[in-house]
Amino acid sequence: MGKEIPKDKETAIKWFTLSAEQGNEYAQFFLDNMDNWKEPSVSFAVTRLMHHMSRIFENNQPPQKASISLQIDSKRMRKLREKKMAQGHKQDDHEQRLEY
Repeated sequence: MGKEIPKDKETAIKWFTLSAEQGNEYAQFFLDNMDNWKEPSVSFAVTRLMHHMSRIFENNQPPQKASISLQIDSKRMRKLREKKMAQGHKQDDHEQRLEY
């Protein structure tokens, strides 16, 4: 973008000066900082690098577990089965696994 147009610093200074004289604070800012500007392609390269690095970290994360099951120790499981049998469930009823 803008590579077809030749750079003319003197003309830019002329137009920024005319604009700043009319009270344009942005033109005054450009005049004050004209020599402090770095090549914009460097800043674009840095932002692209950061974007690609974030994608690398995102792709290298371990996959999330597909399901989470409820684990319970044997004594609690036995008490739970006794409680379910007291409520009318059959002894051979299978426990439903909780999956998220």
